[in-house]
Amino acid sequence: MKEHGEQKQREAGEGLAVLANWIVRICGTAIFLFLTWYSFRYTQYMNPGGEEIPLNVWDSMSRNLLVLLFAGAFLVFLAQVEKRFSQQVKNRIKQAALALTLLWIGGWSFWWITGADRLPTGDQAFVYGGASYFLEGNYEFLAQGGYFGMYPHQLALTALMELLFVFVGTYNYFAFQVICAFLAVGIVFLGYRIVEEIADQMSVLVFYCAAMLGCLPLIFYTSWVYGDIPSIFFSLLTAWALLRYGKKSHWGYLTLCVFSLTMGILVRKNSLILLIAFCLVSLVWAVYRKDRKILMAAALSVLLPWLLYMGIYKMYELRSGYEHSQGLPVLSWVSMGLQENNGRYGWYFDYPRRIYYENDCDRDITEEVVKQHIEERLGVFRADASYAWTFFREKLLSQWNEPLYQSLYFNTEYVEGFEPPADSLTAKLGGEYFVKVLWVCDRLQFVVYFGMLLYFVLAVRPKSNPLQHLLAVMMIGGFLFSIFWEAKARYVLPYYVTMFSFSAVGYWQLMEQIFGMIRGRGRKDKDNIIKFRKAA
Repeated sequence: MKEHGEQKQREAGEGLAVLANWIVRICGTAIFLFLTWYSFRYTQYMNPGGEEIPLNVWDSMSRNLLVLLFAGAFLVFLAQVEKRFSQQVKNRIKQAALALTLLWIGGWSFWWITGADRLPTGDQAFVYGGASYFLEGNYEFLAQGGYFGMYPHQLALTALMELLFVFVGTYNYFAFQVICAFLAVGIVFLGYRIVEEIADQMSVLVFYCAAMLGCLPLIFYTSWVYGDIPSIFFSLLTAWALLRYGKKSHWGYLTLCVFSLTMGILVRKNSLILLIAFCLVSLVWAVYRKDRKILMAAALSVLLPWLLYMGIYKMYELRSGYEHSQGLPVLSWVSMGLQENNGRYGWYFDYPRRIYYENDCDRDITEEVVKQHIEERLGVFRADASYAWTFFREKLLSQWNEPLYQSLYFNTEYVEGFEPPADSLTAKLGGEYFVKVLWVCDRLQFVVYFGMLLYFVLAVRPKSNPLQHLLAVMMIGGFLFSIFWEAKARYVLPYYVTMFSFSAVGYWQLMEQIFGMIRGRGRKDKDNIIKFRKAA
């Protein structure tokens, strides 16, 4: 009777894992069919130094196809080469490819941050400036209506920045850029290790390294004094540690997951999407494998960031004498994401702050006004389905189909007197070379998106390891989140960079499927010949 009950539990666990994988497979396939198709036909961009308005243009479908065929041929070539070498030689090739890619990303990243002094603007300026002011005893940003009074979630990153400035000096944002350059190298390394955990084959690992050479937005964002690059690093660290835990079942890897999830949320609040994905995957795994440890890790990953945020809020409250502010209503960003402004669908404009100030910084009244605006916009969408489709399609594509993810748009502002020479490569990347950079990133984006489509179709199998799909679940969540939240192409960068590992696996899976079919057909033909000879 007991064995029968255990059998039922095993079947229920396996059934849940299969169901979860099917949901991920269907959702991911639908999303990347959409993205691959539009990336194949169109592209969007923003001119550096211009207005923050996405420009939509026709793409070159023939060039996209040629690059796609080249990528496939390159992987097949690597697979054929792989068959001819010993394991020792293959290991050396893998190590050389990784070393060259790390040197490429690291070298260009340090060149980028030292080539010009880029003035942090917007949120960057308030975060590093706020950290510096706080160390000097100036807490005006915490007042009601001040920057942190409206955006208290930024205080976690500010606290970490303040800790850095204790050692390197106030206003030293270059030190943060140096950290980002090192983390960019770490991102490439972790992506490599993830591919290694899933498919430890020379061909796919070298293919991943080759693709990462063209991930230019990662390099350009190393000068961005914000949490984007650190959050990508911690996302990949979480995914790698979870894969290792699935193989080793060691507490240390779960501890690393909790640490990296916590740090990811502190540096970028949108990492909550990764946390939700981690909790969902952990629940499936816990039922599937009767694993309580992973549930404890998920619970700690929720509790620890919350406690740290509360502690940071209290620390600044005690230091400054200002009472902690709840900030702008969360629905402000949802309402902004439903507005059309100057031909932009759901993009950021000064809407939340304006409404907040118009209502004397009263959060409750602001929330009621915002709710009314949401109802009005939903009414417009219900009344005109065609407009609703156009609005959300263009909103999504303006974020997900921008191959540079605003990296040059945001990182070509320079401190007066520190501009790069007009004839330097640094200056030309945001000028006459911009179209060439866009061309490279546009081709690569299509290849990566098509690889992700292959991953969801071929690698997310009903009985595949649910832990392997953590970042795939995060991508689905990020896509859904971008439908209703305030829009920026920059917000998609973390998802795009994490795609490279899984896109490479997608191409490798397709190649294995094709080779398997050829081998199967060959064996069948051989058997038929043998039967024919015996009959003769």
